[in-house]
Amino acid sequence: MAALQRRDSTIGPLAFGGHTITLAARTTAVHVGGDARGALFVRARPAHVEVLDEDGRRQVVRVRDIEQTLMIAIAIGAIASACVLRFVRNPRRSSQ
Repeated sequence: MAALQRRDSTIGPLAFGGHTITLAARTTAVHVGGDARGALFVRARPAHVEVLDEDGRRQVVRVRDIEQTLMIAIAIGAIASACVLRFVRNPRRSSQ
């Protein structure tokens, strides 16, 4: 039976110019079977960035994931351009 698993992971901390930066991501996977080799679909998305400055103040900056919006826009553009090309190459003749 398929199981949906979600995991959070971090990369860092990385130090730059007095700031400590930690990158966080969320991974979603659909698993079939009992071992790690049974993953059918794996998607990693950025979650947020944690910034710790010199004074010890912590800021969490959310990361907007635009991948799904971009994929939908590309699909709509491809369908629209295919329709335009078909109309330009094979115009309907009104007098036949």
